Amino acid sequence: MRIGIAGLGTVGSCVYAILKDKGDEIEKRSGRKCIVSKVITRTHSKYEKLGIPSDLVAEDFEDLIINSDIVVETIGGSEAARKLVKQSLELNRTVVTANKMLISEFGNEFTNSSPIKSLFFEAAVGGGIPIISLLEDYLIFHGIKRIRGILNGTTNFILSEMQKGMDYASALKIAQEKGYAEADPTSDVKGYDAAYKLSVLTGVKTGVFPGISTIETKGIEGIDKSDLERAATAGKKLKLIGTIDFEREVASVQPQEIERNDPLWSVDGVENAIEVETDLSGRFILRGEGAGAQPTATAIISDILRASRYAEKQSNSVVIMKFGGTSVDSAEKIKDVAERVQKKVLSGVKPVIVVSAMGVETDKLHELAKEISSKPNGREMDMLLATGEQKSIALVAMAIQVLGMKSISLSGNQARIQTDSNFSNARIVGIDADLINRYLSNGYVPVVAGFQGSTYTGEITTLGRGGSDLTAVVLAKALGSQLCEIYKDVDGVYSADPRIVQKARPIKEISWEEMIELSKQGAQVLQSRASEFARKYDIKVLVKNAHSNARGTLIWRGSKVEQPIVRAVTSDDEIVKVVLQEVPDRPGIAARVLKTLAEQNVNIDMIIQSMRSGEFNTMAFTIHGSDLSKLKQDILKTRSEAKEITVESSIAKLSIVGVNLTATPAIAATLFETLANEGINIDMISASNSRISVVIDSNMVHLAVNAIHSAFSLEEIV
Repeated sequence: MRIGIAGLGTVGSCVYAILKDKGDEIEKRSGRKCIVSKVITRTHSKYEKLGIPSDLVAEDFEDLIINSDIVVETIGGSEAARKLVKQSLELNRTVVTANKMLISEFGNEFTNSSPIKSLFFEAAVGGGIPIISLLEDYLIFHGIKRIRGILNGTTNFILSEMQKGMDYASALKIAQEKGYAEADPTSDVKGYDAAYKLSVLTGVKTGVFPGISTIETKGIEGIDKSDLERAATAGKKLKLIGTIDFEREVASVQPQEIERNDPLWSVDGVENAIEVETDLSGRFILRGEGAGAQPTATAIISDILRASRYAEKQSNSVVIMKFGGTSVDSAEKIKDVAERVQKKVLSGVKPVIVVSAMGVETDKLHELAKEISSKPNGREMDMLLATGEQKSIALVAMAIQVLGMKSISLSGNQARIQTDSNFSNARIVGIDADLINRYLSNGYVPVVAGFQGSTYTGEITTLGRGGSDLTAVVLAKALGSQLCEIYKDVDGVYSADPRIVQKARPIKEISWEEMIELSKQGAQVLQSRASEFARKYDIKVLVKNAHSNARGTLIWRGSKVEQPIVRAVTSDDEIVKVVLQEVPDRPGIAARVLKTLAEQNVNIDMIIQSMRSGEFNTMAFTIHGSDLSKLKQDILKTRSEAKEITVESSIAKLSIVGVNLTATPAIAATLFETLANEGINIDMISASNSRISVVIDSNMVHLAVNAIHSAFSLEEIV
């Protein structure tokens, strides 16, 4: 299990030290290997102080979450902690926290966001006292009548010192000097801390966390020595007691005088004690240190081990790692890939590797085919192109084996990736994952050829440009993986093509819808079909740099936002415009045009029809340049009854992509005004909720992209 720790204060540092120093002992006793995969803290000096390697330091919460199976929250407070926990649960991670205020106030929100148990908080109530596991496991079928106890070590210490004759202010000062009380002890001494814990216990019992507004709360700040002396004279002690009476449905925190026969009588100092009264087994009492780093950290470690059982149900720790052609275009880079895979294996992950052909191998094979035939047969072309990936997978498997791991290369056919028979642009119709699963269970690292599959008759097929991305996300679905990592030679998805815009920046996260639009509008980071499949089956995709530890871009359903946001600007100069002149203006013509294009397997993008001029219209649409050879203009002209068909190639499409772009006219206005200021004429316009596209002169693309990037301040993306 990969453990990510957020917060390296007293408790977080102790958790890190225990996992680091006692990891082997924990694994030996529990049978579960727990490895710290990422850490993050506001105080950066802690990294050096604790000797934490730089590759374990997360750039931000998302980086920590993505690279962890279990997220440990020890940052405290509510705002940042709430964001961390919520996003962790949304990304199907298991969370362990000691934050009683967070669970008390937002526990209902968290538990409603996950279909199975994903949130553990033993340390939030009793420190080292296992009260929650007692209620959730051993007493699960018991009727809990009442919970009563000393739930705050700080106030218990202060009252214990005051019983020895010390005044309140002096006792509080000592508690602060010993680290039992915060510099601001308000939450403890006013009873709020104990009230939060009662709210948490109520939630464990009833499934609903009530918060503290319904809990009658009174602290100890008004108690003086005379109150304790008066109690002692009567043979009693004064303690801050929290009580939940489930039968009467009341809860309170208040100072109470208890007698010598009370089980809480001898609980002094920083100790806590909790008494549970049940209908079947009578009363239980748990007692131990309720404050301090080690008791709290011990409870967190216990929760990690409990949580690991549930985390395994959510994911079998399989991660798909897809490497593009530039990542494997030399022997040295292939060795680097093998070392990256080895790190994954050592972290407890089971990687499945998907590889593209080396460098420009596919382009070379295309050129070679052209030397033989101007119109090569589709079947033979796929047979030829598939050899590029087979070369890559064999070399990558060898490199992994050299590092002492078991690995095996698998072609698309051997990996049982079945497709239809549409050569050069086949669609995957199914995957039989049994073979790959068997190799994984036997400790192998499978290396699968991307971009290819086979028909049910055994014919080799290819999946079209960028098809290795599709192979990777489809394998993620078939193997039940939560994450597909796509390794490129860039740091992620950029706000613009960095080759065009010098100030372009990687985007931390983006939605599937936005990525689909970016892919369709010319961005070559991820195949649009792969993005569509990932959206359909809830596969998270992480685009990373194969040559650095940059966090990358997370592509998923995304954070819900309502305000319009422009994320990126992209361009595509590989389009052409087809214009049908003087088309008869009558019903059915447009349908005939689109049907003809469908028969010829030509995909259109933007389409417009001019205003009626007499009995005729002009119709225009854009297609990808590679589809022009498939367009049979004579057939199209006949069926559309157009007077003439012309093709314009010196054009390019520029698009802005983001969230709710059509929700306000100001975004489109800024786009059009910026182009006008640069003297750039707009030929065609198309828009959707997440995209606004324009067609312009191809010679103006670089100027336009830079101007739009600046106009929307995309260089300031964080």
